[in-house]
Amino acid sequence: MKKAIPITPAEVIKRMIDIPKILDWSRNKHLIVSGPEFWGIHHIFIDKHLKHVVICLKSDYTAHTFIGNPVRASEWRKYDKDQKVILNKTFDEKVLEWKIYKDLVLYRGETLPPKEIQAEPYWGEVVGGEDFDNEINDDWLIYEIRKLFRGD
Repeated sequence: MKKAIPITPAEVIKRMIDIPKILDWSRNKHLIVSGPEFWGIHHIFIDKHLKHVVICLKSDYTAHTFIGNPVRASEWRKYDKDQKVILNKTFDEKVLEWKIYKDLVLYRGETLPPKEIQAEPYWGEVVGGEDFDNEINDDWLIYEIRKLFRGD
């Protein structure tokens, strides 16, 4: 049974006035997110410059990363089990967008599976988080993927 999206369009509009506060709150954060079902548990890191990276670990020890800004991904990388880049694509707008709140994350875009109601976003629940005091860059990303697979 599919879980209903826990936020209405009216609530999304109401939360728009809080965007500056949410951006400030999200700076230097590591969020652990559960869902949507095709990503399962994944990690969002946001550095002090509001650079964002979503890291999705896979059971075959590959990782998908989506790198972008507070609104959308601009790059998708897939890493093999040795953390070598095997896919690197840049994105235009609307390919993968997100809205990050303290309690949930909404996702939409052309890279995601189609939905019965196209305007309805996919969503994930923020199930954990901690402060993050690094700068997102290529070396850090490889280090972090290895660390997440080890369970550190």
